[in-house]
Formats: sequence, C-alpha cells, structure tokens
Amino acid sequence: MDHEFWKDIHERGGIPAVRGALEALPDDLPPQDADAAAELAMRVIEEDIARVNARADRAEERARELADETREVRRRLAEHTARTTGD
Repeated sequence: MDHEFWKDIHERGGIPAVRGALEALPDDLPPQDADAAAELAMRVIEEDIARVNARADRAEERARELADETREVRRRLAEHTARTTGD
C-alpha cells in the first residue's frame, strides 16, 4: 500500500482523532447532540475501514494477477527449454 494512501488516512486523523474528539465533548452534552457526535464518529471510522478494505481487495486481486503471470512465464520457460534442449 502506497505512502499517499496512508498519509491521507493519517491526515484525516482516523480513530485517534475520533477518540480525541469524543473525549473532548462536555459531560453535560444533551443526549441528542451526543448521539449525533457518536454517529459522526462511527461514519468516520466506517469510511476509513471501508477504504482500507477496498485497498486490500485491490492488492489481493493484483497478487492473484501476478501469480497467474508467474505461472504463465514458468510454463513458457519450460516449453522453451524443452524445445531448445530437445526433450
């Protein structure tokens, strides 16, 4: 995973920023405002999790593609070797 992706997650603050923001809320916050803050916090966390999962899915797909390419190269090398050595 590239530096820019993680830099963006870090700059957004992710879970530590959410935790800090929730801890900074006043104790006497009205329940409706507390619920709204919790909902917003959950959305931020869910968005970051979704972004990380999507990135992992793309990396997994790329790994499968590379494995397929590796098998194909090995197959071609074996064919070439068989042709050139007379086997």
